[in-house]
Parts: sequence; structure tokens; C-alpha cells
Amino acid sequence: MRTSLFSDILLISVSTSLMIIGLLLLSPMLSKHYSAKWKYGVWLIVTIRLLLPFPFSFGDSFVSIPLPESSRIVTAFQENLSLGTQADISVISQPVQQDAGASNHTPSLMIIMALLWLSGVSLFLLYHVMSYCLFRKQALRWSNPLLSDRMVSKINQVSNEMNVKCSVIVLTSRTVPNPMLVGFYKPILFLPHDQYRDEDLEFIMKHELVHYKRHDSVYKLMLLIVQAIHWFNPFVWFMVREVVREIEISCDDAVVRKQDLAYRKRYCEAILSEMQHNAAPHVALITNFSGGKHTMKQRFRSILNMNEKRNGVMAFITVLILIGSLAILVACTNIGGRTNNAALKPGSIYSYDSSGEQVAVNDTGNSYSINQEGNVSISYQNGAIIAKTPLKLDTTGTVLGMGRTDTGFFISGDKTAIVYGFADGNESPLHVLVSDDRGETWNDYTIEGAKGYDAKFIGFTNKQDGWIVAGGSAGVGHSLNYVYQTSDGGKTWQELGNPNDLYAEHMTGAGFANKEIGFLGFRYYEDSGPVIYWTKDKGETWEKLVVSLPETFDEYQKTPLSPIFNGKEGLFPILLRHRDNENLTGTIYLSSKDSGLTWTYDASYDKLGNTK
Repeated sequence: MRTSLFSDILLISVSTSLMIIGLLLLSPMLSKHYSAKWKYGVWLIVTIRLLLPFPFSFGDSFVSIPLPESSRIVTAFQENLSLGTQADISVISQPVQQDAGASNHTPSLMIIMALLWLSGVSLFLLYHVMSYCLFRKQALRWSNPLLSDRMVSKINQVSNEMNVKCSVIVLTSRTVPNPMLVGFYKPILFLPHDQYRDEDLEFIMKHELVHYKRHDSVYKLMLLIVQAIHWFNPFVWFMVREVVREIEISCDDAVVRKQDLAYRKRYCEAILSEMQHNAAPHVALITNFSGGKHTMKQRFRSILNMNEKRNGVMAFITVLILIGSLAILVACTNIGGRTNNAALKPGSIYSYDSSGEQVAVNDTGNSYSINQEGNVSISYQNGAIIAKTPLKLDTTGTVLGMGRTDTGFFISGDKTAIVYGFADGNESPLHVLVSDDRGETWNDYTIEGAKGYDAKFIGFTNKQDGWIVAGGSAGVGHSLNYVYQTSDGGKTWQELGNPNDLYAEHMTGAGFANKEIGFLGFRYYEDSGPVIYWTKDKGETWEKLVVSLPETFDEYQKTPLSPIFNGKEGLFPILLRHRDNENLTGTIYLSSKDSGLTWTYDASYDKLGNTK
């Protein structure tokens, strides 16, 4: 079950509640000035909105509502870096190799809530569907055809007057307390007896045939489904009770429209007469001629009101605009910072040190693990959620392109992507494994014609836009690197230009701030580094990034790791290793406020101890 569906339902339920509360508070005033048909239509629109628990999406959200979780990048980075990923190079360079099979799967709060919601939906629908079926079965079991020719003639007369071509079956049943219409496709009108006066029978038939012509049974079915989906929302329960009442009031209004006060009084007396019998059962999906005491007071007040009321066309349009605005708000809002095109918070990304060992650059509490058989699992929220993947890597070191260090990972709460495989640009494609629901489901996409079987990097700037850099050996000490981008969440990829003509060496890090600006970091050779090439035109051209660092770092060899971006703000970690003393190591950081167009050394992130 996808928790994203529950998140969408929760968001729509809460936002639509604002409209429900407003209509409920304004209900007395609206009843005085607008016809019952107006309120009937307005509640129908709200019901349809709640019945479609999916936010309408737009290509690029033009309204952004920041949530507390999306804090400033400084706070986010400092929390991640405080985990000690850069304090000791011996720690960060250790591969993640715990056995995922030994971990317990502790479901997240959202998964627990989603399971509780689904259980509530199932139990609610089961109860009401069974109640309806049992009631209908009992009513039919003790039913008899209508034998009175007088009543049959009167029923046919009223049906013809109301232009009801498909005749409604009328039966008597001693199990029903008052007249009620049951069913959808071929509804049955059950009468408790066959001793009605002609006028009373006319009132009953007109009332129930109005329900039939307007398909109010379908309306009530929609309300039942809405109540099941939003069973946790008390305002929806209040709404359903109000709508059921308005359905009856609107039906009464259709029967007595253009009639005098005497006719209306006799109609009320007929309803009151039916109320003398047993109370109607609380069964959904049926329409009653009578109802509860509180409902009847409102119905009688409406029936006897002779004042002309407005249809309220402009007010109806206003309500439609408000509901549309709420739909747009939902489409442009997210729960927990999750939207299709909103920038993702930095995920856990990986890089390579100068010896080619994979290191965790940014630890967000999400990581991967490989058991002895090579099965890959993903851990979210520091182990609160463990998700298995369909990927199995080579742990023997004999399969080219399928080892741990040949595989690239990007892991966040909103997007998980793994690039793997041996890609020769011909028969063997590059593979991308993608999950948008924390490992509940996976999609395996291929990049036909791609190249690369050595170190691989992957990342996403939002749920749609991502990048891949794949390398392959080009002789001793050299490597060719290929850059790819996606704009549809990883389904299809397009190759960009690469800097191989300028610098073809082994990569240690890669990252993109957006579609246009990207960075590739390389292992140092003749000089001490850091060697970084960057593009600001989507790979059409590349140039070496000029980095200015304090002179105190001149005695260190500098390995650029993968840059970390959160919107326009970024950090570029540089791994240090002293030329003469390998025990003197650490990580320093460059910071950017403009998507990587300019970088400055930021000492506030350093935890170097005696390395300076």
C-alpha cells in the first residue's frame, strides 16, 4: 500500500474541511435566502471533491508553502555533519556492509497510520454494505405484491404525471416501518401496508419518485464512500448528516413547489402520520418518506415557508471558485516537504577517496547495506524502515560493473535511486533502480547506448530532475566519464557533453545544483588538487573550477568529494591528506549561496583537530 495515497487523502480532507466548516456555519443563513436545490448542488460538488482523493498536479508548482521540516541549509548540513562523517576519515571510508537480513523492520508512523486508515475504510464499508444487504433481503422475504387496483391505478397516474417511464416496483412488506425506496438499477418502493388514502399515496409517490429521478440513491452511495475514505475526519461526518437532511428537504421542496399552504399542510400531515410507526432503520443507501424528529422540524419549517428563495447562481459560482482554489492549494502543497518538482532536501550521497574507497559524504540517516549474498537493502530514518531492493551485487570481485564500488546510490526520504551494471554502449545498457515510496515499490529503467562500468554517481535535485555520471577505465591512471540527465523521474535519460577532452581521469565526486550547473571532482596527480571541472550550460562546455584556499592547506593533497545542494545553497567537501604524514587527515568545506556559481572556503564546518 502506498503511503503517498494516504498523505494525499489526509491533505485533501484537512483542506476541504475549511469549506465544510464554512458551509455548516452559514447553513441557517443560506436556508433563509437560497433554495434547497442550491444547497443540494453545493454539497454535491463538495462530495465529488472528497470522493476524488488525488491532488491535481501542475508542471511547476507556482505556490510554495514551506514546512518546518525544510529548514535552512546550515541547520540541515550541521545536523548531518555532526554525525561525525567528516571528523575522522577512518570512519567515513568504511563501507556500509551490515547484514540487512538481521535488521528488524519497524514501520514508520506514516505506514502505521495508513494501515489504520485502510482498516477503518474496510470495516466501515463492510458494516454498511452488509447492513444494506441484510435489510433488503429481509424486506423482500416478507414482501407481497400490491393487490389494490385503486392503489395501482393511483401509482401509475402519478408516474405518468412525473414522466417516469421506467416504472418503479411497489411492494408491501411488514418489515419496513414507513415508505422507502431501496436499490439503484431497479429500485423497489416498499410500503408498510396497502391501506393508504389516495392523497397520502400521491404524496408518498411524488416524494420517492423525485428521489428516483434525481438518482439520490447514487448520491447517498457517494456520501457513504466519502465517509468511508474520510472516516477519521469528524467534519465529514457532520457534513454527511447535513447533506442527507438537505436531500430530503430538497425533495420536499420539489413536491410542494408552486402549491398553496393548504396543500403543504396536508403533505406535512402525511409525513407526520408515517412517523407514528416505528423509527426508520439507520441503513445507508435508502430514502425515507419520514425521518428523525430534528430532521422533521427542519423539513416542516421548509415545507411551510411560502417565501420565494433565490437560486443563487453567483453564490454557486463563488463556491465553485473556492473549491477550485482549495484544489490548487492542495496541488501546490505537500506533507513533509514532498512535491514532484520541489527541491529535495540533501539525500545520502556517496563519493570516493584518493584510494578509490567509497565514502559517505552526507549522512541523512538513510543508507544502504549488502549481505553476504550481495542482496541490497535500504535503511531509512536510522533503521526505522528497512526496505529490500531487487538488486543483487557481486561480492566476489569477479563481475565487472556489479561490485559495491561500481554502484552509485542516492537515498532520501522522497527519492531513492541506484545506478548499476556494466554498460558498453552497445549490448549492455546501464540500469537505474528508482523508488518514490521508500522502497515499497521499485522501477528498473535502462539507459540504452550508455557507457560506464567503473565508479558511478547519481543524484536528484527534485523528484523529476536527476543526473548520472558513469566512468570506465581508459588505461593505467586514466578514465573516461559520461554524464546523463533525466527530467521524468528516471524513466528516460539523455547524454550530456562531458569533459573527457579536457581531463580524462578517475573521478572522486559528482553533483548537480540544477539542470544547468554541475560539478565533477577528480583524483589529484601532479599537483595537490583539488581538481574540479564544472559546467553552467548543461554540459555543452566544461572548465576548471578555480578554488582559493588558505595557505595552511598547501601541504595537503586535496580530493574533492561530491557536492551537496539544498536549493541554491551548497557545500563542497574537500578531503585532506598530508603529503608526509598520512595520519593527518580531515575534511574542509567550500560553501555557495548561488547554486554553485561562486564558492568560498567556510571554516565553520571544519573539524580537523591537529590537521591545520
